This record gives sequence, structure tokens and C-alpha cells, in this order.
Amino acid sequence: MSGVALAAIMLLGGFGTPANAQSASSSSLYDMSSAEIRDNTDDGTGFDGADSYFGTASTAGSSSARPTLGGNTDDTSPPLVPSYDDDTAITAAETGGEDIVAAEPSRSPSVDAALAEQDREENGFGRQNLPISSVDGRQTASVPEDGRATGIRLGTFLLRPTLTQKIAHENQRDGSTSTSRTFSETTLEGSLESDWARHKLTVTGSGTFQKNISGEGQEEPSASVDALLDLDFTETVSGQLTAGYDFSREDRTDPNAIANATAQAGVHILSATAGLTKRLGSLRGTATAEVSRKLFGDAELANGTVISGDDRNTLTTGIRGRIGYELSPALVPFVEASLARTRYDQTIDNTGTERSATTYGLRAGVELPVGEKLSGEISAGYLLRDIDDAALDDIDAFSIDGSLAWSPMRGTTLTAALSTALEESTTVGQSGSVVHLLSLELEQELRESVIARLTGTAALRKFEGTSAPDNQTRLGLAAEVDWSINRYLSLVADAGYERTTQPGADDSDTARVGLGLRVRR
Repeated sequence: MSGVALAAIMLLGGFGTPANAQSASSSSLYDMSSAEIRDNTDDGTGFDGADSYFGTASTAGSSSARPTLGGNTDDTSPPLVPSYDDDTAITAAETGGEDIVAAEPSRSPSVDAALAEQDREENGFGRQNLPISSVDGRQTASVPEDGRATGIRLGTFLLRPTLTQKIAHENQRDGSTSTSRTFSETTLEGSLESDWARHKLTVTGSGTFQKNISGEGQEEPSASVDALLDLDFTETVSGQLTAGYDFSREDRTDPNAIANATAQAGVHILSATAGLTKRLGSLRGTATAEVSRKLFGDAELANGTVISGDDRNTLTTGIRGRIGYELSPALVPFVEASLARTRYDQTIDNTGTERSATTYGLRAGVELPVGEKLSGEISAGYLLRDIDDAALDDIDAFSIDGSLAWSPMRGTTLTAALSTALEESTTVGQSGSVVHLLSLELEQELRESVIARLTGTAALRKFEGTSAPDNQTRLGLAAEVDWSINRYLSLVADAGYERTTQPGADDSDTARVGLGLRVRR
């Protein structure tokens, strides 16, 4: 050891003679373990402070200024800091018969850094108050980011059921006749989603049951189930399989409704499709096969007479093809053509008319998969329904179809939908009708737990045929407020009004209000 280093050790350790320094050097660093060195201070590093690398038994654990040689506090020479790379043990003198180790040779990485690395690996990040695990070791259920109920796990599926129970009051007026009723309405909804690595299955369904408590009026039950299976064959080839069922009652304002019936006919619709999509660069093509079965129930008159609807049952099969070109990920123009054949179970209906027909469709539009702010598609085209019976005029119409969802700000969503459809008729001399439907829905998050919805609808029905009546117009407005008491329970209130007008016929008005509870799981 050099003379300068020995002198520095003697001055810092308080030794008067080199002999003392020599005896101090006999106390090796390795007489104390690294753990004992770290325990000498509060921070566990083995040093007294950020600027103190030497200490005695009396000053261990407390911070002190860096010592200087000869008591010269103005010395600007570099501080005497031992090098971590120095393999030579730095020894200190003996004070009070105790060997005090001044520094540690070949110092290992920081203790704090090691603890931080351990915390990172265990996802603790330095927390001292870690949660206590359950007795049986089961994982705590996660909370969905969107605030929805967690759902029920069924193997690789997740079920989200919702039950809504309301008490509602409804007033109906047809010309000078009016009726009212108070009824109970129970609605069960749900979705079932798969959690597979490759393909995906989604099943949605809803059912509504009404029971009159007082008053008079037609009960309006409804039900629907839809299943969608997305298949990923390759990176460029995918498939879709769908199946669905829908049940509802014909509205009293429907042109095919039975006049003065206490219960209109129930309509059952079963449908299925199979589609295949192929991507080739920016081009994408889709081919779809469709089949639909429509069944009509019986209508009941006030005197108990039952009118069968079997002559209206149909089977429809069709194909549809679409070709699109991706100008950008947010803009995909496309053209689509369709062909469908509708056959009646009863070739000649009860009015002596052969109503089976072939429907042709052609449209062009654009897809707008922009993202959360804007998404949907819109198109314009032409529809033609060629009826087998030569005595009936064919039905044709220009069509506008599409749906757009726009979110100008967080918590606000505006949805618009347009559709054009061709409907059949059961009236003598009428070919059917063309229906243009527009709907707008505004959803606003008033508070974190309060959501309001405002919906407006407008429909124009244009009749076709030699004895066709004037056009029919239907306007509707509805509002709903959903106040979530917690993630699983909410209070629901709604109100709605609908008006149907047609020259030469009585106007029809319907108003209703409801209040209930909605339970989610």
C-alpha cells in the first residue's frame, strides 16, 4: 500500500502512529459478511450517507460531511472515493477494540436495484400492502373496462343475460274508437360469445311477454334468436354461417292485417345464410347463399271466428354477390347483385291469384370502417319484383340502404339507418308495396350511471297495383332513460308515441309509458 493511502487512513481513523495503522490493516474486510455490512445503516447499503464512505462505530447509521485531509475545508482536490473496481480491501483502524470495515471490495449490484427487479418480476412494483389471496387460491374476477356486468363463464363461452320487468300503460285510437290497457311486460335478453383462438361464435336472443292487467287491447309478444359463426380458413379466405328465428304479431295498421280482429296473425320467420369471402390484394369478393321460411298463424275475430293464414306461407331462396376495392382501410367502394325466388306453399291463394315471384337487385355503395368515430355503409340501387301472375303489375323501386354510427364526442352516439323493402299483398288487385324506412337514434351519457336514448322513425309505404290505395305514412318518437344503480341493477323509464295516416282511412295513434327494473349478469 502506498504511503499516501496509509496516511489518509491514519488521519481519517484517528490514529497517531503508523504502527497503529499497520495493526489496523490486519483486520480484513472478510471478517464481516456483506449482510452485516448492509445492516450497519438504515438504508441497507453499508454506507452512512450519500457522501460518506467511511465511518466509525459511533457514527454508523448517521450522515456526515465528507472528511478532508488536515482539517482543510477549502480543499478542492478530488474526494477520496474508493473505486468499486479495486479488488484490494480497504481497511480501517481499530477504535475501542472493534474492527470497523470501511468499504466493500468488488461491490455487487445495488441492493435496491435487485429488490426493484424482484418486484417487477412479481408485479408488485415495491408495494408493501399486497392483497391477501383467497383461502382456496381462486383468482379474483376481473372487472370489465366498459362497466358492463361480468357475465357467466360457461366453458369457452361467456353468457351475458339481462332481465327487464316493466309496468306500462298504453292508449290506442283508431278514428273515433279508442282503447287503453295497463299491462306487465317481461323481456329476457342475452348474448353468448365464444372465446376461441381462431373462429368465433356469437349468439344473441330476446323474448318479450305481455300480460294485460286491466283494460282492453292486443297483447304483443315477440321473440328472436340469431347466431353468427365466423370462420377463418386462411389469411385471405374467411366464411360466415348465420341462422335466425323471429316471431311477432302483425300490427293493426299493417296493410295485410285483418280488420276488427282481436288478435292479429303471428308471423314466424326462420332464416339461414352461408357466405365465403376472398381477399386478393386490394380486391375482396363475397358470395352468399340465403334461405328463408315465413309462416303465418291464425287471426281471431271478436265473435271467436278464426281466419287461417296458411295461404300466405312462403319459402325464399337466393344468392348474393359483392365485389369491393379497398382504396384505403377506411374507404371501400363496392357493387352488389342479388337474385331471389319466392314460392308460396299454396300456388293459387284464396283470392285466386298466383303470387310467387322472382326478385332482382343491384346496388353500389361504399363501406366506411373508419373506427370508433364513424363506421357503417351506404348504398343506392334498384329493385324489381317479377310476379308470376300476369294480371298483377310488377313492383320496382329505387333503393337507398345503409347504416352509419357517428360518435362526435365521448358518451354521445348518433345512429342512422335507411332501408328499402318490397312487400307482398293479400288484397285482390294489389301487387304489394314499396316501403322506405328511416330511423335515427341519439344516445347520450348524461352521467356515468345515467344513459338517455331518443329514437325517431319515419316510414313511407307506397302501394302498387290496379286497385292500390293511397300512400301510407307512419311517424314515431320514443325516449328511454336507464339509471344504473350498480353494475347489475338499473331503473328504466320509457315513453313513446306513434301516428299512422293514410288518405281515405282513419288515422291511428298509439301512446305508451312504462317504468321498470333491469337486472344484468
